[in-house]
Amino acid sequence: MIVTACVLATLAAAWFLAPKLHRYAYWIDRKTAAEVDALARGRWQVERLQVAEGVELVGLVRSPTAATSKWILFVPGNSTALLQGFQAELDRTLPEDVGIVFFAYRGFEASGGSPNPTNLLADLHRQWQLVCARNGATEPPTLFGYSLGSVLAVQLAGDLAAANHQAQAKPPKPARVVLAAAGERIPIMPHGTFGRFLPSDVYDATTAAPAIDCPVVIVHGTADTALPIATARALRDRIGERAQMVEAEGKGHTDIWAAVKGAAF
Repeated sequence: MIVTACVLATLAAAWFLAPKLHRYAYWIDRKTAAEVDALARGRWQVERLQVAEGVELVGLVRSPTAATSKWILFVPGNSTALLQGFQAELDRTLPEDVGIVFFAYRGFEASGGSPNPTNLLADLHRQWQLVCARNGATEPPTLFGYSLGSVLAVQLAGDLAAANHQAQAKPPKPARVVLAAAGERIPIMPHGTFGRFLPSDVYDATTAAPAIDCPVVIVHGTADTALPIATARALRDRIGERAQMVEAEGKGHTDIWAAVKGAAF
């Protein structure tokens, strides 16, 4: 009995202490299809995109005001209110005339599958193809990443730049990249029952950053404690002279939006 009790106590301690080995977790809050459909209002419509066999993402699209207006692909952060929360922020931050597309990551909201760095980047390539196919402006769409999305945006921009150099630029690289509350390398606890016992999923922009060959604007709060400003400065240095950095004095991780509007849009 004593041995059994000790084993059970050890397992219980490991269960509760293991998450502390991970800095972040996926902040997933599942939604029903009806809850997502309720977000279709005004110019916003619900979009569904199949990215793999049996895996469909749900997202939101705000149509532009004219066929020749610019499009923006937004890559969101890690959030329990991903679609509704960012929908409101994007309406406040981005110009009224532009078209906007963004999707909930695998496993988030009503999207299928489970998140991991490889799949989320592959999904983003598919989203970029969708946006470029709808783009009627004279220049390619803008790529806008926030928090976790900043790393994925850098990786996508690096991939597209590399394809361009190899004369395989279909679809084209972004006209520019905007990064808000940006990270250079973000470790997240794997999703699933036993994810707490596994090595972190690592979202890493360090390799892709130097390959970017379009203009980049980074907006970061000096009081950001989730992703300290040193990480954004390091990312800027990796991108090089193509990157312009705007440091929003006193702003944190979630109150950066007005600064983004003033500096990048």
